[in-house]
Amino acid sequence: MLLRVLLLVVATVAHSACGGGSFTDADSTATTGEAIRRETGLNVLLITVDTLRADALGSYGNESASTPWMDRLAAEGVRFTNARAHNVVTLPAHASILTGLYPQEHGVRDNSGFRFPDDLPTLATILRHEGYRTAAFISAFPLDSRFGLDVGFDVYEDSFVGAERRPAFFEQERSGVETIALAREWIDADADRPWFCWVHLYEPHFPYKPAEPFKAQFGEDSYLGDVATADAALAPLLEPLLSSTGDENSLVVLTSDHGEALGEHGEATHGIFAYESTLRVPLILHQPRLFEPRVVGGPARHVDILPTVLDILAIPVDQRLRG
Repeated sequence: MLLRVLLLVVATVAHSACGGGSFTDADSTATTGEAIRRETGLNVLLITVDTLRADALGSYGNESASTPWMDRLAAEGVRFTNARAHNVVTLPAHASILTGLYPQEHGVRDNSGFRFPDDLPTLATILRHEGYRTAAFISAFPLDSRFGLDVGFDVYEDSFVGAERRPAFFEQERSGVETIALAREWIDADADRPWFCWVHLYEPHFPYKPAEPFKAQFGEDSYLGDVATADAALAPLLEPLLSSTGDENSLVVLTSDHGEALGEHGEATHGIFAYESTLRVPLILHQPRLFEPRVVGGPARHVDILPTVLDILAIPVDQRLRG
């Protein structure tokens, strides 16, 4: 499980790499015999890139990909090669990411006909209780606040929904560039309190509409062009964290809600079948004071994310969670 694997990863980091941070050692030790290190008060940046297959990234072996920012995050962080989603559509998958619960536990099974219950703890409600300021910046209608995932967020930025006429047969969406600009402004507005920021990008969801120069670069492979568009949009968020003088006070978690079939098993996009093409997702964690760069081949799941983040922050984890 991701949590158990990460505790071993954290345990290997020497105190000299910690940069003077304040750490809380676990009562128990990992199999290496070293105390597990945690740090309270870290900022938390959760990035979810909609419909992103793991094998669409250069860091996951795609030699045709143009994903320098996500690849750099992976190279300097912990990259999980066998991470899986629990659902193949947006709303229930994000509900699992934010709660550590399976769809049958949180009750959201599809994008339509379901609403996330307002009485379940989420990463946002827990961190707000711990004194964090919290915000979400989403890029597509399936995550609109009417569906309930806004619980626990001081700011839930979905103002594009309803601002213009909905395109026929497609969801309302906002470009990643616009969403990230809003998130960057919010992050920079108050440096005195720790923050939790969830940023959701809708590229590369169908219909694929890559921006230039990626439209020309990828030609008919518009999916990879859209992946490259999403990666480029992430630059204002990731550059301050990855620069030589970057912010070392933030924990970054990057994943996808689900993948994309791209014609495999007779499915053009996603939402019907649950094969590897739509269940395998990238998962990258980055925190330079705690994690040495490495690749982890063990199994990881969306339900592991919430308990792992809480454990890293030395916040008690509900032992009933399965992650």
